[in-house]
Amino acid sequence: MVVFGASGRTGRHVCELAAGAGWTVTAAVRRLEGAAPAPDHAARLAADVLDPASVGAVLAAAKPDVVISAIGGGDIRVDDEGVRNIADACVVAGVRRVIVVTSLGCGASRTYASERLLAAIGEVLAAKTRAETHLTALPLEWTVVRPGGLIDGEPNGAGALFEDDRVHGRITCRDLAALLVALARDDDAIGMVLSAVDEASLSGPNDPVRYRVRGEAA
Repeated sequence: MVVFGASGRTGRHVCELAAGAGWTVTAAVRRLEGAAPAPDHAARLAADVLDPASVGAVLAAAKPDVVISAIGGGDIRVDDEGVRNIADACVVAGVRRVIVVTSLGCGASRTYASERLLAAIGEVLAAKTRAETHLTALPLEWTVVRPGGLIDGEPNGAGALFEDDRVHGRITCRDLAALLVALARDDDAIGMVLSAVDEASLSGPNDPVRYRVRGEAA
């Protein structure tokens, strides 16, 4: 598994949890200098997601079965061009399974986003939407995960996935990471766009369609 955005708020948890779940993990970070140490049994490689050759080099070296993109925050080009470069490199490298984190407010869920959210990060959501559109048109086994508001702090294990654009809520970075790692072994989620929020903060429709990762108790 290669994790892009591995030094970020969510990506570092993905690396730790994936390594603990038995994956051979490569943490792809923008700069090796100053990056947090990789978890046990994980390697680190430098990758500039705005440089297609750099992304391709990481995939060629790691030869992953799965790629998880948790990039974002800061340069708006990363949200669009960076994700597109990762997706394109996966096609070239023959990596089929790709899981990409975007955000609630992207794509069809923009209809249900608050005016306050759109005023604050509307351009970011538009960039992430362009990346989603590019990804989903490629011959990949993709899953898009749109989390609600990300928060740091202790996870509570209440992170949940929904096949519903109408939901709102928050989710801890670590609970989101746990869902991403679980999805890596769930072929039923291929070709799906899923919303991710903490059940305790869930708001929206009274009957949201819950998606249960393969093996998850009902």
